[in-house]
Amino acid sequence: MPNARVRRARRTEANVARWLRAHGWPRASRVPAALPGRDVVGVPGHAIEVKARSDFRPIEWLEQARGYARGSERPCVIIRSNGQGEDAGEYLVLRRLADDELSRRNEAA
Repeated sequence: MPNARVRRARRTEANVARWLRAHGWPRASRVPAALPGRDVVGVPGHAIEVKARSDFRPIEWLEQARGYARGSERPCVIIRSNGQGEDAGEYLVLRRLADDELSRRNEAA
């Protein structure tokens, strides 16, 4: 039986997938813990790693997401910090500036 930390991590992955489905990614789903690789699939163009941790190792986590990225997929880490509840819309997203939307020129400007 998984401990509280593992249950929280799995819940966080499910929260992220559910939030993504509700916000335009209908195929987003959590990957079962027994399978290696990214934590959420069904979000084309993105390699998503999800963390529910008290420590902070952003470079390590981003490298992990980069290892799962294929082709032009943009790696990102979605972080649930201690004290944050179940609302995935409140979680943080970490990615390189070069992979972010800010690196693309806004044609409307």
